[in-house]
Amino acid sequence: MTFEKHTITNFHISFNKNKFDVQLFKKEKQGSLLYTFDSELFEIIWYSSDHTQEKILDFIKELHVNFEESLKTIYNQIGGVFEIFIYDKKNNKLFTVSDLYGVNGSFYLIKNNQINFFLNFQNFVEFQMPLQFDKIGVQAHFAFGYQVQPFPLPYQGISRLEGGKLHVFDENLKKTEKSLKIDFSTEKPSFSLKNALNVAKNLFFGATAGKDSLTLFSQVEEGNATIKTGNFGEVYSADVIQGKEIAVNLGVSYSHTTLCDEEEFEYYANQIANISGGLATISYVDMLKFVNEGIPHDYSFVMGEAGECVRMFFPEDSNLAKALHNYLTPKEFLSESFVSDYESFINEYPGNISTEITKNYDGNSNAEILINFYRKGRLPGNFGNRHKILSAYRNKITPFLHEDFIKQTHHLPLKRYQYDQIHEQIVYDSNQDLLTFFKNPIKSDISVQDWNHRISNEIGEQLYKMLNKHIHALNTVFDIEKVLQLAKQQQKNPNRGVYFLFRVLSMAIFADNINNAIAPCEKR
Repeated sequence: MTFEKHTITNFHISFNKNKFDVQLFKKEKQGSLLYTFDSELFEIIWYSSDHTQEKILDFIKELHVNFEESLKTIYNQIGGVFEIFIYDKKNNKLFTVSDLYGVNGSFYLIKNNQINFFLNFQNFVEFQMPLQFDKIGVQAHFAFGYQVQPFPLPYQGISRLEGGKLHVFDENLKKTEKSLKIDFSTEKPSFSLKNALNVAKNLFFGATAGKDSLTLFSQVEEGNATIKTGNFGEVYSADVIQGKEIAVNLGVSYSHTTLCDEEEFEYYANQIANISGGLATISYVDMLKFVNEGIPHDYSFVMGEAGECVRMFFPEDSNLAKALHNYLTPKEFLSESFVSDYESFINEYPGNISTEITKNYDGNSNAEILINFYRKGRLPGNFGNRHKILSAYRNKITPFLHEDFIKQTHHLPLKRYQYDQIHEQIVYDSNQDLLTFFKNPIKSDISVQDWNHRISNEIGEQLYKMLNKHIHALNTVFDIEKVLQLAKQQQKNPNRGVYFLFRVLSMAIFADNINNAIAPCEKR
């Protein structure tokens, strides 16, 4: 038996009737943890920063004793964000399972009678596969800004593994799926995130004015010398001010990272596009700079994410269309930029989107439908894209998805999620001095990334320049001149159109780079 620990930026895993092959991509002082295990029965690939080595080995031992039962009940024992591949040598089958909601689900494609799994897109050129757009996937992607089930990805021939299921591939690449459940706790809830945080020896906290971030901070021991904190953005924004103030109150280290200038914007925009395959927004440039330059390479980090699973993220009494309004691209940006092939979709938008959500996400009320949409749609789509980008640079842990926290909270009645009760209870039980920030968070008229001001200046010029360079790669999707006109308009009067352009640019960069790499003789 062999057990090895790696730090990787990406992986490619291929499987067919003749072989199971693993390729790990590495870069010095960058990436996240992956473990490989090899025995007479199984070859196992385990990707996660949320689990200790001891926990992983304990589960693998159980797997060898009772294979089916261990996988059937995996969510009772293993939480956080993860993905596991298990190659059954005797039966030449591949089993794969990711976290409950599929935040870390890999992408995959089939080529030459071989299935290829990949964590992210930054080495996609190795597959020598030209990009072809999926019309339905493109529509949904630019409506939401990310993939949401049941809609496909915007690229033909590429799919993503769903969470909450065991996926099994036989030697003929036939796939079967089995839904897995988690057994919720029947005991009186005792909320804590400390066990989830203790997985990392050196831990960096992203400090903001958000309630998720505050709740995580409440778990920190005052004066802990191993804890580091920090944030990024405009120094007079609420996130920066409150994050720093809490760090000072706790007596822990704090550092600040500045926003991207125009050259850094270009660099990190390219990183985001190529890691995410154009699926993640370019608005993450400042966050990625913060992770790369502000967090030591030997530290894991945690941010206030996924706590919305137990908060009323959407207004409870809204109808679906109103509740989703702020999370869907305004119709005018789509209608004024899509080519005519998408006219029928635009005519029915956004009602066609809310109808599909009603059909595919369970709930006896709009509130229940929306909480399920957040967990099973927005979480793996939006948060999943961001997680994949950031974890290509540093180990990233997600305490709000720890199995114990899920078992104690994700089955509670909706009234327990109102007014952020669970978060407040955690803060109250752990550090009551922080309740003042919970009840009266610092506010500021200055936004943390200050996009309106930046787009009106050098960053807006850089955005236009990059769109002008790459947008031709999306000429079957967008009217090029209209997209460039919108970019000019946003420089003068920035609004939500900026965020639409960030998503267009991401896909344009990736598509252009892949097209040029695969068919260099056809470069313009």
